[in-house]
Amino acid sequence: MKNRTIAFFGIGTYILSVLSSAEDLEGNPNVPIALVAISGIATFVFIVMATIRLWKEAKSLSIILASSTIILFLLTVVQLISLPSSQGSIILLNIFNVIYFVSRIWAIIRLFKLKDESNKQPILSV
Repeated sequence: MKNRTIAFFGIGTYILSVLSSAEDLEGNPNVPIALVAISGIATFVFIVMATIRLWKEAKSLSIILASSTIILFLLTVVQLISLPSSQGSIILLNIFNVIYFVSRIWAIIRLFKLKDESNKQPILSV
């Protein structure tokens, strides 16, 4: 896959995750559970592909993207398990949500700017 294709895939997975997070006023999901599952799997695939592709070029971005994804997932699971959410856990979850969002946008921009290896001209040996 080319870098721009992965970037467009990342944009698509973000839009899909926003669409699959729709809830009514009582907090019940308005979308089928299959759409939520597809969104989660597609997001996981994007994070893995972006981390692998950016590892050589931007190792720090890859680490931030992967670690913010894992921490956000763990905090979300902890919040779902513990029903009476404290104010501190909601603030912490929101902080990591912003870090995850910024690192994801940064990764998509970086993927757009990277040159594809398949476009390089072969070196002629004499």
